[in-house]
Amino acid sequence: MTNDYTFIDFDGVILNSEERMLERKYDLGLHNHKDENEFDTYFEYTNSHPEEWDYIIKEANSINNSVEIIRELEILKRKIAILTKIHTLQEMKVKVEMLRDDLNILCPVIFVPPGVKKHQIVIPNHQLLIDDSPKNIKRWIDNGGRGLIFDPVIEKDNHEKVKSLEFLLKR
Repeated sequence: MTNDYTFIDFDGVILNSEERMLERKYDLGLHNHKDENEFDTYFEYTNSHPEEWDYIIKEANSINNSVEIIRELEILKRKIAILTKIHTLQEMKVKVEMLRDDLNILCPVIFVPPGVKKHQIVIPNHQLLIDDSPKNIKRWIDNGGRGLIFDPVIEKDNHEKVKSLEFLLKR
């Protein structure tokens, strides 16, 4: 094992919070998940309804045992960190509460604010990022990192995609 960190995305890798957010956004009549303006409208809504983040994050479930695997990686003293995008300060607050108080995950958490890319916050420098966004992985690799797309429904892991964080236990 090297001194490099493995960075793990939060939404869509650890918890199914991304899926829950898209459902809530859709329920508000914001149906185009590719329209940035609709997301801006939704995040404005969450600023005036902070309980939205409790529903999205605190009621989310672990994906393919990600929470349990991260806890085991912490026991093994593996160098992991959570690298997660945030859209509002309330979202950041709820993520911290969920990770620390509810899930007892203590590894570093690095927040990426709106309008900034993950590779701008953490210099990839050959380090591994596991993320469900192919765009994030491409940017990470283009800037000198290693990346794996997290896809919990694929049949079998391959050199580009993993369905679980379990492989990290064997490294």
